[in-house]
Amino acid sequence: MLNMNQEIKNTQVRLCLDCGKCTVVCPIAQSDSDFNPRLITQRILGGKSDGPQDDSIWSCINCYMCVERCNYRVDFPEFINALRCEACTEGYQVKCSHGGALQSLMHIMARQDLRQDRLGWLPQDIKITDECDTLFFVGCSPYFDAIFRELDINTLAGVKDSLRLLNWANVPFRLLQNERCCAHDLLVQGDRKGFMALAHANMEEFTRQGLKRIVTNCPECHHTLKVHYPKMLKETGPQVLHLTEIIAPLLQNGKIRLGNIEKTVTYHDPCMLGRCARVFDEPRSILSSIDGIELREMEQSRETSLCCGGSPWAHCGAINREIQERRLNQARETGADTLVTACPNKK
Repeated sequence: MLNMNQEIKNTQVRLCLDCGKCTVVCPIAQSDSDFNPRLITQRILGGKSDGPQDDSIWSCINCYMCVERCNYRVDFPEFINALRCEACTEGYQVKCSHGGALQSLMHIMARQDLRQDRLGWLPQDIKITDECDTLFFVGCSPYFDAIFRELDINTLAGVKDSLRLLNWANVPFRLLQNERCCAHDLLVQGDRKGFMALAHANMEEFTRQGLKRIVTNCPECHHTLKVHYPKMLKETGPQVLHLTEIIAPLLQNGKIRLGNIEKTVTYHDPCMLGRCARVFDEPRSILSSIDGIELREMEQSRETSLCCGGSPWAHCGAINREIQERRLNQARETGADTLVTACPNKK
């Protein structure tokens, strides 16, 4: 049961000073003058909104740029997510992308009697083992490739290369035959019931398998498993690490070495991995360890990195596209040959 008074307390929105710093840095507000985090907060707390189904709450892309800039760390994205949950509880129909295919898939994966064939894509050259307590959490990449086949999406290529890299670095891991979605997008859309169903199912499986560590190459999975699961489930799960947090120390200690490639690259910090998890140095350390790589930073990088414009498969429109084009233009302005990111879903 959602307790809005508790949500208001947890997100500290009453500490808002009306300074407007959040609006100045908000990527949505820069393209849409009608979107204003400060005024949304005022309107909701002052009881002057049109109700929880006020359309303005669906524009936020949860990039956490406002939190980064706020002097009091008001958690506006989490406040927005609570309002979305309230709206969904009252019957609001979320405008899903791609006909709601991904949301339907997430709800199917929440079934208790679920039996999947999750590893049909796994090449024979990749070595996995059941004799360890480290899991590589694949996420929804296998399903993305199936749903967006006509777009020639190949998200699994990054997963396969990640697993080969772990093999090469002699880091043992296991995969789950019946792994489920982490449910990040359901939580951000306001579907807490769907999120909790998947979170409980995943955590029960992690416990049953005796897992002590989870590695993922998806920033959304990383943030959800590391932050939202303990917070929402009220229990501590396995240690959660992003792949770059495994590989970077091995390179720094000289335990592995990468080859040579002559390229100029620019790196995009994913919001969940950068601003939320503070993983800034590891990806850059990996790039700098490759002989021949020249890293050129974009105008906005690290803490101020511009969001890729992605939404949780809902309420995606022209403004999201504008943000994406703005980010790509920043990448082009560096003159780099290649745009690199640590998120397999932002290709």
